[in-house]
Amino acid sequence: MRAMNKPRTPFLLTAAIPVLLATLPACAQEEAGADNGDEAPVAETWDEKASYALGVNIGSNLDPEDLTLDADLVLRGFMDALEGTEAMESEEIDSVLGELSTKMQEHADRARKAAMMENTAKSAAFLAAKAGEDGIVKTDSGLLYREIRPGEGDSPTATQAVTVNYRGTLIDGTQFDSSYDRGQPATFPVGGVIPGWTEALQLMKPGAKWELFIPAELAYGAHGSPPTIPPAAALVFEVELLEVE
Repeated sequence: MRAMNKPRTPFLLTAAIPVLLATLPACAQEEAGADNGDEAPVAETWDEKASYALGVNIGSNLDPEDLTLDADLVLRGFMDALEGTEAMESEEIDSVLGELSTKMQEHADRARKAAMMENTAKSAAFLAAKAGEDGIVKTDSGLLYREIRPGEGDSPTATQAVTVNYRGTLIDGTQFDSSYDRGQPATFPVGGVIPGWTEALQLMKPGAKWELFIPAELAYGAHGSPPTIPPAAALVFEVELLEVE
């Protein structure tokens, strides 16, 4: 709830290869398919796994529309770097990688915006349908909740800490967090969590169990909380308020 020394090396390891295969020339892909029986390569040793993981890392950040990779030159550049025999000047390599980094960032931005628009529409439809169900209460902020079990006593304030059991899912039912699965309730300040939780907890009484339907603006907003919470995603929580401290 709460979110080598050469300058080009970090680019390769942290920002840069599953789309790499998609961008290789068709002949190279066909050749690879023939070698592997059209199946994914099998990595058994640590070195094999690291090699494949590096390829996936770089490829997952590339868009086939941004460039057409030459498989032979990719492999030659890789081997030349390992042997220290680069055929291009370091300044030119850094310049090209800088431009490629910009393209990759633009690709990531496009993907994020597309996901945000899709999730915004899906979340709005989900919340609108949920608001019409029996037993659902909607607050002025847009928070929706259903009381499953009432509680007794005084509701906590924003400055107090609470102990709760909870389960969080996306609107499609995908679970992303659960204190039940950990076998350990969570304790935290009421004012130290997402706004939807802070609001709901101050309405609940000890012993209560509620179901919360939280709009993205009261959860993790337009950016989400990668990798578990998509951008602009409404969230669903089952919450039990066990104790107010």
